[in-house]
Amino acid sequence: MVVTVHPQMLDVASMSQFLLMTHDLLAVVREAGGELKYDFIRYLLTRYEPQDAPQTKVAALLRNLFDDHVMTNPMVKSAAVSDAGLTKQTLYEIGRENLTRSTYDRAMEALDSVNSEIESLVRQAWGRTPK
Repeated sequence: MVVTVHPQMLDVASMSQFLLMTHDLLAVVREAGGELKYDFIRYLLTRYEPQDAPQTKVAALLRNLFDDHVMTNPMVKSAAVSDAGLTKQTLYEIGRENLTRSTYDRAMEALDSVNSEIESLVRQAWGRTPK
């Protein structure tokens, strides 16, 4: 399960409420004798601005709290993502020619890195080797 979190305190508080609700919902599994380790949860930093000092501090806090469950690659904030969303398209659909090339390239690099990391986690969970 990938939980997206914007590295700002209000969003972290919202994520905390989501995790508490999830814990309550999974009580059914525990009551049925299931053992939950929550090792299936990964946290993806989204709309991340690495030059923003408060966001960097919140990201460090999350990495300190959740260790390697915070994904290595964040999805950076990008006008390209917003522009694609305006037309209800993904970056993969909108195409480089419709946006500023450098902005598009930076966003695609981040998106490809995030997707590659997620694919690797899925393959690992399934016991499959990478391509």
